[in-house]
Amino acid sequence: MAPTLERIDGTDSDAHELAAVLQRAGAVIVENAIDPDDLARMNAELDSVVASTEPGLRNPSHDRMVDFYGKSTIRLDGMPGRSAGFVELMLNPLLCGVADTLLLPNCDDYLFNTGQLIQIGPGETPQFLHRDEDAWGFYKAPKPLLEVEAMFALTDFTIDNGATQVVPGSHLWPAERQPQSDEIGRAEMSAGSALFYLGSTIHGGGENLTEDEWRRGLFLGYVVGWLRAEENSFLTVPIEKVKTMPTRVQELLGYKAHIGIGVVDVGSPMVMLAD
Repeated sequence: MAPTLERIDGTDSDAHELAAVLQRAGAVIVENAIDPDDLARMNAELDSVVASTEPGLRNPSHDRMVDFYGKSTIRLDGMPGRSAGFVELMLNPLLCGVADTLLLPNCDDYLFNTGQLIQIGPGETPQFLHRDEDAWGFYKAPKPLLEVEAMFALTDFTIDNGATQVVPGSHLWPAERQPQSDEIGRAEMSAGSALFYLGSTIHGGGENLTEDEWRRGLFLGYVVGWLRAEENSFLTVPIEKVKTMPTRVQELLGYKAHIGIGVVDVGSPMVMLAD
């Protein structure tokens, strides 16, 4: 029997409680993570963008990424430049509070790793199970926690339409251990909820068995500030838009040096945002 993921209500939980659950279970569903009005606004912002984008990977960095990202899945990055709602989501108190609690012991500050719209289409096959921190696979154990993440459901996530596969507790496993079928849970959740998980937790996109239903989610992750992020935000988010964003978002996008890392003119990159 598949495991059941823990759930908490985002309206009456704090970041320390959520961080404790993540340290124990590796993943948790946060219900009511997005206000209904904000949810409607983000979906409206994204409808036109999605309508003009074909499924599949457009410029693969490696052949193996084609299947990994899905041939029937619409996937877009550069979200801070596409959606004002996403910029607000970057400052989500629960997600930032969890990042403060779990990442700051390992860095001076954390960094926006990547944010993606992931819309799984009918007929999509299941994504192979993986740990997101394997993007830095050259870094061998033992290592500190590198990454905290969230998948925000913009539509209902169901077993049939591709709800995320998650293996609770796998963040505590040896790197070589692979899950059995009865150890894989599914993040079934209503629109406005979110799956919070660690970069060391095994997971993967689900299979879409429907004929006409698209599963839409917004992925958002933070990584310790001394690693190179997966997304090159300096190119995906136009700098003129960055100049209009809150200072904390600018810092998260990489315009704050991590002490001596990421400097410009041997100093703070924030100078690039000055008029």
